[in-house]
Amino acid sequence: MHSSRALILTLATTLAACTQSEPETAAEGTGPGTGPLDAEAIIVGAGISGLSAAVEMGRAGVDVLLVDMNTVPGGHAVMAGGFAVVGTPVQERDGYEDSADLAFADWQEWTVDGDPEWTRFYAENSRELIYDWAEELGTEWVRVADGYENSVPRFHFTQRGAIDYVYVLVKAALDSPNVNFLYNQEVQRLTVEDGRVVGVELTDLRTGAERALRGAHVVLATGGVEGNLEHVLSNWMPNLPKPDRLLVGSSRHALGQGLGLAEEAGASLTMLDRHYIYTNGIVNIEDPDGVLAVTAANGLSMWVNSHGERFTNETGRDKDILVDLLNQDDTTYWAIFDETSRDGVSMRGVEWIHNPTDGHPLIDNPEITSKANTLDELAGITGLPADALTASVERFNAMIAAGKDEDFNRFA
Repeated sequence: MHSSRALILTLATTLAACTQSEPETAAEGTGPGTGPLDAEAIIVGAGISGLSAAVEMGRAGVDVLLVDMNTVPGGHAVMAGGFAVVGTPVQERDGYEDSADLAFADWQEWTVDGDPEWTRFYAENSRELIYDWAEELGTEWVRVADGYENSVPRFHFTQRGAIDYVYVLVKAALDSPNVNFLYNQEVQRLTVEDGRVVGVELTDLRTGAERALRGAHVVLATGGVEGNLEHVLSNWMPNLPKPDRLLVGSSRHALGQGLGLAEEAGASLTMLDRHYIYTNGIVNIEDPDGVLAVTAANGLSMWVNSHGERFTNETGRDKDILVDLLNQDDTTYWAIFDETSRDGVSMRGVEWIHNPTDGHPLIDNPEITSKANTLDELAGITGLPADALTASVERFNAMIAAGKDEDFNRFA
């Protein structure tokens, strides 16, 4: 069988709705410049950053108004998997010794131009500021997984991924009498007076009504841009060719409005050409526009390019695979696997996929996956060169039998 793949950016899931509430009264006092405050602090974006800020400020007694353009909170966080944290009880339970020094060394080796000061801060404080803080709110950490940038497993998961973290943040924010939510509001611009941001100008996405709100403090907690393919491709990594096709694996709402708001208010933007690209994306068959993706992976598959030739270590580091793929003359590839490894196919991106053994919506969809009884038949269906495909599969199987991948060092 084969499955052709395209490149994508991030992942997806869903979140149940919470109640919307309007700010009942304006905060006491006046803000910078003139006019009464609508809140002591206005937070733009109810994702994990905005929710965390709202919870912390609410606990400190600050009057907070959390503004979001969606109907429910959560932002990108509802699509995420887990969190990189250093030196936790879960690591200790599973027998892994970790330290801030080790994490710092790992991440500095992995990055190209990462900020060493912030990397060091994160390595030294992630246990307290992420793991412990989330656990105090009610998050239950259940497992830790490996990652190519880590010499020991330090990617921590809840039972259902980051959405469990979102739930406890939303609950904590709703339980705080100082925090109010304002949904379906798109911030058109930040109000700047005397070089300082003093408020926001909003449009109600349901009624079209416009209004301005003032706050003593404004927190811009949005800026995800990976749903804006034009922006991503126009800020592509300078050392790599652009892909033939790029799919959206992040939120369809991640259009980068926050970056525009910041820049218009006088902020300087940097590193816009830094993207984490997943190479194992296929089209979400429920998307009528054909641009949204599902990530599909099979650790047992063999990948071949349009010439029927293997071109990378299929289980290697994502950023190495990306380089190998983009340097092909056609950035479509085929992941080939047999019936015995069918159950090894995993999907992320839409919750309706549960890898059923019969009637799988992707594996058994002829528009996405082709099935054949012989390699010659598969080559005929896919248009791959039969001789090259057969030679690649035979060589791959021979290297498996010998216990050594002489081409890409996938296994030893």
